[in-house]
Amino acid sequence: MKGVVMVVVAAAFLSGCTGAMVGFQPSVFTAGPGFIVTDVQGGSLIVDNRASMTKTGKSCSSEVLGLVATGDTRVETAMLQGGITKVAHVQQSLRSYVFGIYAEVCTIVRGE
Repeated sequence: MKGVVMVVVAAAFLSGCTGAMVGFQPSVFTAGPGFIVTDVQGGSLIVDNRASMTKTGKSCSSEVLGLVATGDTRVETAMLQGGITKVAHVQQSLRSYVFGIYAEVCTIVRGE
């Protein structure tokens, strides 16, 4: 029984190292996660090339040790934060530190 508990605890801690990458869509040119520091932009998507990029909105979520995660990375939330009604461009950013002990994923929306 003690061995099963140790395996479950180890799996929970090790999943924190990669948990921040779930749902993150890096582009072909984005480097993979770093062990000490990761700070990458990726997942760029042009929604409407006729819309000007005069406003920027950002919505983020974060996690600690893969155990606690909070936040809201929806495009709608980023639009609201930036006062955007017409989306031109959407991308994601990822920051993580020291084997994923702390990680932050953000959705960045540009438009008018």
